[in-house]
Amino acid sequence: MKLQNKFRMIVVSAAMALSVAAVHAQDRTEDPRSINPIPPISSTNSGANSGFGKRPVPVARGVFAPDDAQPYDPAQVEPDTNTLSGAEVFGVGSLQHSRDLFDPSITISSLGQAGATDTTGQTGVHATTLVGGGLNFNQIWSRYHFTAAYNGGETLSYGFQRNSMFHNLAVSQDIEWQRWRLHLRDNFAASPGAAFTGSGMGGPGLIGQFSSTLANSLNTFGQRFQPSETIQTGQAMRYMNAVLGEAEYSFSRRSSLTFSGSYGLLHFTDAGYISSHMLNAQAGYDYLLNPKNSIAVLASYGKIDYTGASNSTVDYLADLAFGRKITGRLAFQAAGGPEQIRVTGAGNGNFQLWTWSVNTALTYERRRSGISVVFVRSLTGGSGVFFGARSNTLNGSFHHQFTRFWSASVNGGHAFNTNLAPAGAATFSFNTWLLGANVGRQLGRHAQVGFNYGLQKQVNPAVCPVASCGATGFQQSFGMTVNWHLLPVE
Repeated sequence: MKLQNKFRMIVVSAAMALSVAAVHAQDRTEDPRSINPIPPISSTNSGANSGFGKRPVPVARGVFAPDDAQPYDPAQVEPDTNTLSGAEVFGVGSLQHSRDLFDPSITISSLGQAGATDTTGQTGVHATTLVGGGLNFNQIWSRYHFTAAYNGGETLSYGFQRNSMFHNLAVSQDIEWQRWRLHLRDNFAASPGAAFTGSGMGGPGLIGQFSSTLANSLNTFGQRFQPSETIQTGQAMRYMNAVLGEAEYSFSRRSSLTFSGSYGLLHFTDAGYISSHMLNAQAGYDYLLNPKNSIAVLASYGKIDYTGASNSTVDYLADLAFGRKITGRLAFQAAGGPEQIRVTGAGNGNFQLWTWSVNTALTYERRRSGISVVFVRSLTGGSGVFFGARSNTLNGSFHHQFTRFWSASVNGGHAFNTNLAPAGAATFSFNTWLLGANVGRQLGRHAQVGFNYGLQKQVNPAVCPVASCGATGFQQSFGMTVNWHLLPVE
């Protein structure tokens, strides 16, 4: 209980440090191009759109309202401000960053879960109920912008495994001056399973259904800057927290320097798993080729230590990057370069490895549909299973709005993790797959109902290196969710 209180205090302290007394948001009616000097990303990332800095235009309705879908209008989108050499991936922008928002919600989910359990090993269908809620909060005043997104609750498993809680919280504070931009961020998660698969939180289907525009805008932390949870284990409570600080200085409309630093920890309350804490620092130079395209060069240092062990991993990398943005439509980035990994205190002795780091992301939005794909190859902390791992992680999602009230989405992912070992030594690997599908219907102005399905499978090595590597075979979940919002659903 003391450990749980300790980690909860981390979140509370971070949120209090980032938040300040809110005042009424001021309308940004001035054209940012009239400010001199101006950070290059604030104006040039808008691409062919000139809507940034102006009041959002009213949303156009379909010809056959109310059955026609509400068209997606890029002119309403606030441009994304992330840089290629920063800690967060590119985005197409946000529809909710132009206004204040306070939107709490209540969620009740009834699910059936099929597959073998890690406690009994028996295959069957088990009933699960999730009761929880969420909060989307957005506040803008003067040069300050504070954002928070929360989702959490309790999982009731009716005896086939123990009940458990889950929490996901992300808070962000941005401060902008003429040449400087300061970004502070804290991500916290508590769950009985790996966040990658959504185990203990309803599975991949329900995780995809919980997503929102604001929450997605906060779900952009680079893999290098927070502890990895891409290997599924047996049911074991873990806490993850990552704190990020980033400063950007603009030399001109075209060039800027970005400095990023983060500290993260992954702590298991159950014995038999590997807890870790990590430190990462990165610096890079961005240059804008034209209003849509940019290039960057960056260098990064990372160090991971493991609780109760002398093992330590250190890595150095240098990347070249290219990015393209069209606000409201397209966000693409690709970065790659050599990476050196140094391992000390391991059972195989001290050794070093050379590999390649890769970081790519694509988001494309149309009037009714959108797709997002992210692939990352880098050193990670081993997800509580290894003393460090070389990880290849792929995530993707697709959504479509059929009518004003009906929508659907599909999300999936694959993670391949290999332990660190010198050349010629035996290695162990985990292959983790997931797939989720959702169909949603708006009920009135405040409620939504959703039907979801999730599928996951993990291929484990012959010998599990920790207390439990979870159940084998396919794990499925299917059910219905009712979500009620205080504010009208748009």
